[in-house]
Amino acid sequence: MYTALARFGYGIVKALRPSKVKKLLTPALEKATKPAFKGTKYASGEAKLIKGIEGAAQKGYKGYKKLYGATLETSAGRKATASGLGGLALGSFLAGDDEDEY
Repeated sequence: MYTALARFGYGIVKALRPSKVKKLLTPALEKATKPAFKGTKYASGEAKLIKGIEGAAQKGYKGYKKLYGATLETSAGRKATASGLGGLALGSFLAGDDEDEY
């Protein structure tokens, strides 16, 4: 049972890779930075907002990539995190709900 949970945790860790996260967030970023007020008096403010959103997204992605690299980029880091997630899931499954026994 523990090995199955560790494999499940490893699948979660692999799904959180920066390339997968970037692929997921790219369409949302493109939609958020699509100009809506082109040619109006609000266009200059919107351009600044779009530039700010793009800058924040780039900084956030760099930070996420650095965090991922420090914790999960190595094989040992992935195994430790996967086993930790598996152990947490197993512990919460086996603990049950003991509140109603009194």
